[in-house]
Amino acid sequence: MNIGEIVKDSIKYPSSSWGLFLIFGLIIVLSSLDSIFEALGVGMAFMFRGGIIGLIFGILINGYQIRIMESSMAGFDELPKFNDWFNIIINGIKVFIVDVAYALPLFFILLLGGLSLGFSVMNMEATNTSAFFEILIIIAFLYVVVAFPLYLMSLANMAFYDDLGSAFRFREILDKISNLGWDKFIIWYIVTVVICLILIVLGALVLAFSILIQVEVIGVLLISLIVIPFIIIYTFRSTALLYLSEDYGYLECEKCGGYYELQKGESSEDFEKCECGGNLKYTTSMPSSNISEDTKSNVGNFLKRKRNFIVLGLVALIILTIPVIFSQNMPHNLITTEKTLIGSYDASELESSHSLGKFVVIPPGTTTVKIEYNLSWTPAFAGVNSMNVMAYNTNETSHWNAPDNRNIIDTDGVTLDENEDKNGTITLDNSAVKSIVISGNGVKGTVNVYACKIKLGI
Repeated sequence: MNIGEIVKDSIKYPSSSWGLFLIFGLIIVLSSLDSIFEALGVGMAFMFRGGIIGLIFGILINGYQIRIMESSMAGFDELPKFNDWFNIIINGIKVFIVDVAYALPLFFILLLGGLSLGFSVMNMEATNTSAFFEILIIIAFLYVVVAFPLYLMSLANMAFYDDLGSAFRFREILDKISNLGWDKFIIWYIVTVVICLILIVLGALVLAFSILIQVEVIGVLLISLIVIPFIIIYTFRSTALLYLSEDYGYLECEKCGGYYELQKGESSEDFEKCECGGNLKYTTSMPSSNISEDTKSNVGNFLKRKRNFIVLGLVALIILTIPVIFSQNMPHNLITTEKTLIGSYDASELESSHSLGKFVVIPPGTTTVKIEYNLSWTPAFAGVNSMNVMAYNTNETSHWNAPDNRNIIDTDGVTLDENEDKNGTITLDNSAVKSIVISGNGVKGTVNVYACKIKLGI
């Protein structure tokens, strides 16, 4: 198969069974519970549990990726069914091991670079430190760019031989890529990156819009249910098809000019002489003297393919630059922030033996809460002189005139030394905040609470 056929088939492949596609999407949703809980504004305990559940379902995702490859290599044109869960789990663990192996070099690059930066930062100017950090990021980025396609081919090799060790037979994998043709491999990789970038940009736009209309969780769900499954299925289907698209080369007779196309499992060493007695020469492309008119037409499309290659590169560049251009040229009144004072309080009255502090209900639709303070130190009965803020994802209070501690989603505060004055702003950038409690100890001054809402200025 050529690149065009691989891409066309892989784009259509996710729609071969919408039921299985949605099941896979649901598994990805379950693996992303920590992000969903964060969007909902639930407590950290739930987010931690969501992370553990996500790790478990992540194994299933890894296993299904290999099943997609195995099914594609077997010639099936529909998404594989979710059965033989034991096999999916085993394959998922294998993928996890390969993931760790490929992540280790990146980890050591960042670790050694971070340690080097830490040891030298005291003896370097700020400009040199910044340059060193940028170089470190570039090295890590280049590693990811180079390693990711090799990682996909490693998984394809593992799926083909059904053996974990096959993922680490790097010489064999590089030979496989050479047989495919490095130009074909690189073009496939660029096309895959461009398609994934398009889907990622679309997902980012959906998420941004959902945040803008105060339903962030809907955006997170749509990305997990549709965008990410499509990217995964497309990537692993196209990798499997590329893996099987190897051209085995040709043998050309130096005497009569005849040629023979090698088949799977055959090698040039299996043949000694041509039927005419001439010597055979191995070549990776069809001998030009034997190319039919149709084939000549296809070979003549090289310049066209080259032009397509350039077009794909330009498309990728445009996709990457559009957000930058848009952000720099966005009209200042396109998105506006409405800031409303919802309460002004005397800091000396924040102390109470009957409650945890001042309970403040946040208006619906608030995206950011700002607490502006102007405080001075005053003798405290006991403890540290401070003002503290606790944010909750509910406005239902208990007998302490504050919500249950299990509903805490954020905390912040400020401390004062003896005779110290402080002023500033505490920002709670979380649309899930429904109420806050402000408490004080040994402070006086004023505290103003503002509710900020993002609106389209059109």
